[in-house]
Amino acid sequence: MESSSNSSNMGRQRRSGNSSEGVDYISHLPEAIMLYILSLLPIKDLMVVSLLSRLWKSMVVNHLSIVPSSLNLDEFEAITSFITETAQRHQCSDFHSLYGSPEYLTNLINAARSQYMDYVNRTLMLHTGCTINKLELSFCYDGSDMYTGRLTRWVHFAFTNKIKSLDFDFSKAEMLGPTDFLEPYELPNRTFSPRMLRKLTLTYCKLRGINFGIMWYLKKLSLRQVTILECSIGQLASKCPVLEDVSLEQCVIPNEFMVSEPDIMFKRLSLIDCKTEEWPMFSIQISTPELLILTVVGKYLMASSIRNAVQLLNVTIDIEQVYADHVQGDALGSLLIGLDHCKTLTLTTWCIQVLPTGEDFLEQLPNPLQDLLHLKLILGLGKQELPGIACLIRSCPNLEILTLTVEESIDVDWAEFQEDIPDILDFEEYSYWDLQELPFDCMENSLRQVKITGFTGKSNEIQMVKFLLENAEVLEKMEIFLAETGMIPSNRTERYVNGMWYQDNSHYLLTFPRVAPEAHVAVFKNLGLDMRCH
Repeated sequence: MESSSNSSNMGRQRRSGNSSEGVDYISHLPEAIMLYILSLLPIKDLMVVSLLSRLWKSMVVNHLSIVPSSLNLDEFEAITSFITETAQRHQCSDFHSLYGSPEYLTNLINAARSQYMDYVNRTLMLHTGCTINKLELSFCYDGSDMYTGRLTRWVHFAFTNKIKSLDFDFSKAEMLGPTDFLEPYELPNRTFSPRMLRKLTLTYCKLRGINFGIMWYLKKLSLRQVTILECSIGQLASKCPVLEDVSLEQCVIPNEFMVSEPDIMFKRLSLIDCKTEEWPMFSIQISTPELLILTVVGKYLMASSIRNAVQLLNVTIDIEQVYADHVQGDALGSLLIGLDHCKTLTLTTWCIQVLPTGEDFLEQLPNPLQDLLHLKLILGLGKQELPGIACLIRSCPNLEILTLTVEESIDVDWAEFQEDIPDILDFEEYSYWDLQELPFDCMENSLRQVKITGFTGKSNEIQMVKFLLENAEVLEKMEIFLAETGMIPSNRTERYVNGMWYQDNSHYLLTFPRVAPEAHVAVFKNLGLDMRCH
């Protein structure tokens, strides 16, 4: 009888224990505590929690509406993770033999892509109406209708919800195979007016002017490998009233895209390796009274003019070309005339060689760069660069800092334009600086600092240093950084030879006469190390 009673009690305890194990204690916690727990979870875990029940989905949505998210939805990364996890789950020889099969790998990729698209759909659905600080979506677009439809829905979501920073990258298809015949994704043919968008980045797609409604808050626009259709920079500026920072890299633009009569109020403008459908160049004709920073990198120049750029701080012009004619010299000269308020100007070797070869064979610009304080030249100090260097220094009457970055000398090839070979290059380079007759105002009144990097001790480099020291009357400091040899000494003899080379060059440079008695000359073995000064 007692045994029966004990058995009954144990049964009740077991049932009681089982009952307690089935109670959902977390769901009965105060809402504030549940939201705090959710705040500790990454986005991926929140997506999983939202599938547990309607209650948890509601809590996740509530959390997302309170705490803005930052989403990075990278398809290629998702595919890589999926394949890696599959391999780890199937640690057997059969899997690895199948993995090498193109058909099996294609099936794996398709499964990963399907999982990724479901995840993106679920993630965006849960964020409907919520504020998103940043949405990054990188997609392996292959042109198929199945993916195009989903992409269009995601693009519509992004431009119609409360997103502050948006980054769409459609270029990742190349990581899955050849993409030579794939057309870029084209944004839907509709007008978008995002509510909160402040920064927009697009990579490898087609964009029409109609896509831009009034974007009241957009401040930064970055386009890379984008084909821009039926639009101009003026139209773009008119639809984005507070747009300050515009960057176009490797974009295809309409012929007249950079031509605008009304003022454009950008503060930063970057045009890197852009072209039109017909030409690897385009004309720039704009008025930019608020522009602070301008960067132009490309293959050629066309006649251009930047008007009213009265606040310019920094300009970089880098033309990556080996051929030229006098038309290019005229184009560069006309562009520089509009940059006369610039404070810092950076030019590369092509610009330096071409500048003085226009129809007038310039010895100085017709309109001096009166406000220029810092001139940066990236060059080889070859013969063809000397007239351009003289022209530029002579055109900067108030120059205070001159920086020369010496690299391998690359001469512009005039061979295809025999009739355009400039007479200005007919001189003996060794005596070039001694024969300069026109004055250099900045040498007399303002040039205080000179920095030369990549110095190798070649004749033209020596002559340049001598010219500056002998003519810069108010020079305070000259820093010369010797070029790296590119070799690491492997033994004591090599270290000794390198050391002697450094000492000999340093001593030689420090003996040059200088017109400014207080000028401090320092020679460095490399940036910031092993200094010799006098």
